[in-house]
Amino acid sequence: MTNNTVSGKPYIEIPTWENNEWTTTSFSTLEDFKDFLIPLFKEPGQYNFDETAFEFNSQARKFQKYGYFCPYPEGSRDFISYWNDQKNKCRNGVIFKGEKDTWYLTREYYMWVNFLPINDKVKRKFDFPDIWDSQYHMALYELLAELHWMHCVVLKKRQFGSSYYHCAKLINQIWFEETPILKMGASLKDYINEKGSWKFLNEYKSFLDDKTAWYRPMNPGKVLMWQQQIEDTGSDGRSTLKGLKGTLQGVSFDQKDTTGVGGAVRFFFYEEAGVAPTMDKTVEYLFPALQSGDITTGTFIAAGTVGDLDQCEPLKHMTMYPEVNSIYPVETNLLDDKGTIGKSALFIPEQWSMPPYIDQYGNSLVEQAKAALDAKFEQWKKDLTPEKYQLRISQHPRNIAEAFAYRKVSVFPQNLVAAQTRRIEEKEYPYEFINL
Repeated sequence: MTNNTVSGKPYIEIPTWENNEWTTTSFSTLEDFKDFLIPLFKEPGQYNFDETAFEFNSQARKFQKYGYFCPYPEGSRDFISYWNDQKNKCRNGVIFKGEKDTWYLTREYYMWVNFLPINDKVKRKFDFPDIWDSQYHMALYELLAELHWMHCVVLKKRQFGSSYYHCAKLINQIWFEETPILKMGASLKDYINEKGSWKFLNEYKSFLDDKTAWYRPMNPGKVLMWQQQIEDTGSDGRSTLKGLKGTLQGVSFDQKDTTGVGGAVRFFFYEEAGVAPTMDKTVEYLFPALQSGDITTGTFIAAGTVGDLDQCEPLKHMTMYPEVNSIYPVETNLLDDKGTIGKSALFIPEQWSMPPYIDQYGNSLVEQAKAALDAKFEQWKKDLTPEKYQLRISQHPRNIAEAFAYRKVSVFPQNLVAAQTRRIEEKEYPYEFINL
């Protein structure tokens, strides 16, 4: 999306579905678009998806049934029209209007649930992602951050599909935009190479090249370095490189905090941010690559589950103090088990989209999930050592305090320690210096 409205043209035109009919909704300015989106950003369990959600991934459902997306002969007018229409939706997102509610699927979320199958360990096969309101929520959060010229941090539970989703975000850009510079980084190379998230990129590319009209050659096309272009030899015998020319690079920081952070960047995705002890130093070098003067030109996205406590301090600080770190803040009552309300980066707790507590439309059944978790946690507390108990709940946290709780045996109640630590860090606890 561009910063300015071209004279005489709207900022964005979005395909809109209502009552099985397609129209277009136009927004004249970026501010108009933000004003539309902000009321749509709620919380999992409150999005109230209805049968309209079956339209969210209608193209995937079609492929599941027939084994193809488009029934028309390749090269025909209908074939070209179909793929141009889907490309437009993958570039601008889609508005869906139900009887009572309206939803906006971001460009990459629409592409992900319709055209990018994942290795589903529950189904034990490659299949398209199910509709989950928590993943929809994350997609909206990241778009709002981008539109507010801020960055994104996602503290999440395990097995949330974050790596698959963020690889889809990178794929969306390099597939459809001209010259985007994209990077994916991590504290260790194995998190992002062919053993890690790059294998998801390869899976997506293979499927898109084979099953859609969007064939995209990469040259180079090796692990950790793609550029969307192909060598073409003209009738005069001269060779040229043609394509959208976007680049996608993988960089690791196991040797140096500043590896690969130079140069302008459109999106930088930091994988496994919960085991990134020097991420705070890296972003200080990286942020200039995401700005031009006072204008933010790119977006930093970090996502991860908490690892060892000595490895996750940067993620903790960015989560608890988002605005200080140029992270888009959300108001939440998930800071601790008391329902304390405050601001944080995006937190995805265990009770959001927790199978089997998800209805047929993809809504989180939050209260049912919380009741099941409370019973499970009580049993863990009886069966496990205190240290192992704290470690286990940190991977399935119901609130942010549980994610970062001290994991050694302690005589002090950890919920009280965490609350007092926060008061001290935010300077709410009164103190004075006295000369003795």
